[in-house]
Amino acid sequence: MARIKLYPSPSQAVALEKALDICRQLYNAALEQRRDAWRTRRLPVMYRQQYAQLTELRQSDPRIASIYRELLDAALHKLDLSFAAFFRRIRKGQKPGFPRFRARARYNCLEFPHGNRALMLSPTQRKVRVPGVGLVRLHKGRNIGVFGRAMIVRTARGWFALFECLREAKSESPTGRRVGLDRGITTFAATSDGERLMHPRLANRNKAHVARLARIVARRRRGGANRRKAVKMLARAHDRLRWARRDFLHKLSRSIISGYDLIAIEALKVRNMMRSAKGTTQRPGSNVRAKARLNFAIADAGWTLFASMLHAKAEEAGRTVFEVDPRYTSQTCSGCGWVDAASRISQAVFICTHCGSQLDADVNAAKVILKRAELAACGEGRRVAGPQRSTKCISAGADSVHAASAA
Repeated sequence: MARIKLYPSPSQAVALEKALDICRQLYNAALEQRRDAWRTRRLPVMYRQQYAQLTELRQSDPRIASIYRELLDAALHKLDLSFAAFFRRIRKGQKPGFPRFRARARYNCLEFPHGNRALMLSPTQRKVRVPGVGLVRLHKGRNIGVFGRAMIVRTARGWFALFECLREAKSESPTGRRVGLDRGITTFAATSDGERLMHPRLANRNKAHVARLARIVARRRRGGANRRKAVKMLARAHDRLRWARRDFLHKLSRSIISGYDLIAIEALKVRNMMRSAKGTTQRPGSNVRAKARLNFAIADAGWTLFASMLHAKAEEAGRTVFEVDPRYTSQTCSGCGWVDAASRISQAVFICTHCGSQLDADVNAAKVILKRAELAACGEGRRVAGPQRSTKCISAGADSVHAASAA
């Protein structure tokens, strides 16, 4: 996905805002139609019906007809995807979350499903022709290759064009190296080679600045021009932080993919790990403040985004990313395979209670993660024998935990 900054003129910005507003109104009207049809007559309204009605609407409403047709189709398709996700969550027994009406601040994307037909780049790629807007100047950076779907997005830092470019897979030469990664809070990740990958803690470093801007917003009167300016400043700060984090994770994931043939990571369920500890009024939680700080640190690290980047870059480079069961990785000895919580002496030190081997706790976990990936990949496994007492023992090949009883 190529992301290019746009520099529309004031009149072009008004035209883009108008297109966004009409698409948002169409989205809300289609949502209201579906909701009311089901509530009053128990009739489902499908995407194809609304698509056909849009053709009739364009013939009778000049305001709708002035907008490029693909943008309106994409708005209806976006609503259809929202309902599909709603019903999918119902089937899985999850919290469904009925599709909501979109306020102006929550509708910021113009989607061109066939962007290569709608958006025309100039020969020098310094301008792009947008239907209904005209030639819009864009930032000249890297060349934009063959692309399909495209989007124009309104952000706190201006307008951007996103192009889904066709990229050929370029397999990198084998390195013969394998690595396990143990993601953490104090250190972003520890490798099985003994290296500790530090992260910049961007949210923590910018916490005071963001909090100050949030206080300014809170002091401004709602509906006033000064509050709108303060809200924009706060949004720009969050946007800079978001893209700085993405930049760090892109560079780190690229260096790892370039250096190793196989990368093993834990299959973490980050959403479950970040659940609030507040509880309910009847059963309040404990250590709420500490859990909130932990959730803040996990969100700042960006574990899920990092794993997604590893998978995407590995597919392009011909590498392998293996996700293993994360259970007991911090309690398992990478040397003998013995599982015991008492081996984790502290946050930083691991001393096996069975064989006595001593390692950095995060490096030991990374070695365990790599071994699980290697054994699972080759289809082998073994059960590690433990001392004569009741404890847990792990089957490394199957990544399953068993109970070992005293003989």
